[in-house]
Amino acid sequence: MVALILASLPLAILAATPLLLAVEGELVVQRSGIINLGIEGMLLVAAMSAVLAANASGSTSIGFLGGIAGAALAAILFGIFAITLRADQIVTGTAINLFAVGLTSFVYREVPSLTTAPRAGTDFVMPIAWIALPIVLALLLWSTSFGLRVRACGENPEVVRAAGHSVALHRWLALMIEAILIGLGGAYLSLVLTSGFAENMTAGRGFIALSIVIFGRWKLKGALLGTAIFGLAAALQYALQASNRGLPFHVLLAVPYVVTLLILCGVAGRVRAPDSLGKR
Repeated sequence: MVALILASLPLAILAATPLLLAVEGELVVQRSGIINLGIEGMLLVAAMSAVLAANASGSTSIGFLGGIAGAALAAILFGIFAITLRADQIVTGTAINLFAVGLTSFVYREVPSLTTAPRAGTDFVMPIAWIALPIVLALLLWSTSFGLRVRACGENPEVVRAAGHSVALHRWLALMIEAILIGLGGAYLSLVLTSGFAENMTAGRGFIALSIVIFGRWKLKGALLGTAIFGLAAALQYALQASNRGLPFHVLLAVPYVVTLLILCGVAGRVRAPDSLGKR
């Protein structure tokens, strides 16, 4: 079994890459005081728009740009309500998810070509997600004045306003950073892990990302650890499937999610979120 798990690790890391991108994006936006429950819907829209762009252009590079554009449009819709109009963030995020599920399902049924797409020949995203981005985001959030203001927006936005800076602007910028990362994650899902779009293909990754941000205590090293644990659980799932131990397939599919749920239950009540997280 150990040998099977070790053999499955490369695939698990590959499969966890879009999840890590979503986690990194959500961490940034939650540090600014915004809880974006619509992350699942943003991933879905990004995956679909990446396939549409890749099929229209014949280029996976354009497909990745299309994924970012799709996530950005969903983020703008979320931001108009949650930041500009100061609507309830939980309700807004839930609405984005429902809208994204309905929209992508409709387009999927109306555009048969979504089931296939050019497949990216070179995986340039995985090393960026696991190595470069954690370093860049850590420096941005903890070693720059911009990062200090973003974190202050999540802790005490009145201090930011008193210093003459716009809380809304910093939250918009954090949301756009998240949109770029989620766009990459959605495109990675449909152009690298698979070669086309399918209904609800994100399979709850957005909600798992939310739990990993909490598990990681809103820090990048915790986010990496939480995503790695999810990847290990995924590797266990692959190993159990390969070992043919007679366990039902759908039970095996639930393994990574059950592990994540148990971890979240274990840390619940022992973490401190940014003080102004989710507040209007």
